[in-house]
Amino acid sequence: MASSRQVDALVHQLEAGIAQEIHGRGRVALAYSGGLASTLIAMIARKRCELDCVVAGVDGSSDVLAARAAKSHLDYRIEAVILSREDAMRIRARIERSHPRLPRRDVHNLIPLHAAIERAEGRSVLAGFGVPRPSAAMLAALGRAAVVCPLRTIAPRTAALSRPTLRAAATALGLPREWARVSHRAPADGAGIRDWLRGSNDDRHLSLRFSPVCENHEAREFPSDDRP
Repeated sequence: MASSRQVDALVHQLEAGIAQEIHGRGRVALAYSGGLASTLIAMIARKRCELDCVVAGVDGSSDVLAARAAKSHLDYRIEAVILSREDAMRIRARIERSHPRLPRRDVHNLIPLHAAIERAEGRSVLAGFGVPRPSAAMLAALGRAAVVCPLRTIAPRTAALSRPTLRAAATALGLPREWARVSHRAPADGAGIRDWLRGSNDDRHLSLRFSPVCENHEAREFPSDDRP
């Protein structure tokens, strides 16, 4: 459990870091999931800019429902990007082309973020990605997307981040305790797209196994965005 001094230091560093990142910018978008990390960032950033919380997911998904609750109870300005299966596949293919070595799970977890970036349309974008700590490959992908992750940029200057520490920081800033007890959700799960992605991978394996053949018995190639 983090001490009160560590929690105060984390809050101070987040406030200073976010203020520096958004200084002089008009509207700022936050890729919002309703989770602990993005809600903590929202609490700080909305005091310093015109903040739009952009949630991306299937209608009725955990993230979309949490964002709507935040709009009703916390008065957050919410923009919802309701994803279709086609949207998820299109964004996944683009991420795979840009990051061909990125593990599949990381690719899937970046889809809601990239959907939010599309909606942001030129606004600076903040994101959570607090704990567990993202892999080095994921951090590199976030950097290439020009997304600011305050919890990661301040992490080297503070004690190891943990959910209890983030929870203590959020409640210190006034977040109701029932909101701070929210369970962790991987982005693809919270957005409700995991089954689509898993199913598309299964379809891809079947298509490779049973590919039609030409008269010369060479396998015919069919371009597909649904690479495993």
